[in-house]
Amino acid sequence: MSRLIEWLDHRMEVVGIENRKELSEYSGVSEDALEDMNSVGSLTLLNRSERRWLAAALRVSLRKLEQLNSGEIESIRDDHVVDVDVRGRPLPRQVDDPAYWTPKAVKPEDRGTPLVGRIRSNGTAEADEDWQEEWGRRVPARFGKGFDIYALELNGEGQSLVFRNIPPWEFREGKATVYCWNGWDTQGWFGQLQLTPFKAVIVTPDDQRHELDMANIVRIGKIIGQWPLVI
Repeated sequence: MSRLIEWLDHRMEVVGIENRKELSEYSGVSEDALEDMNSVGSLTLLNRSERRWLAAALRVSLRKLEQLNSGEIESIRDDHVVDVDVRGRPLPRQVDDPAYWTPKAVKPEDRGTPLVGRIRSNGTAEADEDWQEEWGRRVPARFGKGFDIYALELNGEGQSLVFRNIPPWEFREGKATVYCWNGWDTQGWFGQLQLTPFKAVIVTPDDQRHELDMANIVRIGKIIGQWPLVI
């Protein structure tokens, strides 16, 4: 498999495109043309417009895509994300308009899942107090929008877990992050969590058992994904 095709398969996961049929629908490039590209491992069989449409669907600049195809670069980083003014097939008479294809910065909310803190080896979930919407770190894959969906980096493992905040009554048992009020601040713990009507128990990654007062639980982060993706 060529480097271009390996990257393309990975990039589809990053931007949330499940298969080549969806890629064809998003880009306007026919499935036959994509199959031909896959067979030769190159963009050579695609015309200039098809390359532009493909780059737009994958949210990369055409220049980067062609550099990867020619071997000038080895890959395109996941955090390289640009959009053209209009997604999909261009309107009539705009195909050759350079201004139409000029990449623009993506809105912060479309750049990925906010990476708002870390999980320590003892299970403590710490927030990044300096995180800002405009320049804060993000997981390149978008698992959803809004402050209720976020990622925490596993300390020293090069991996992040993605969570969705849910009310305590929606959760019973499993791995999660639980946030409790301790009288002056909200403290987070990650581990195997079990809730009963009277108390909550969490076993953190260092095998320590912590009993929590149900009345002090503010919210629970339920795991909905991880990054990088494990195949």
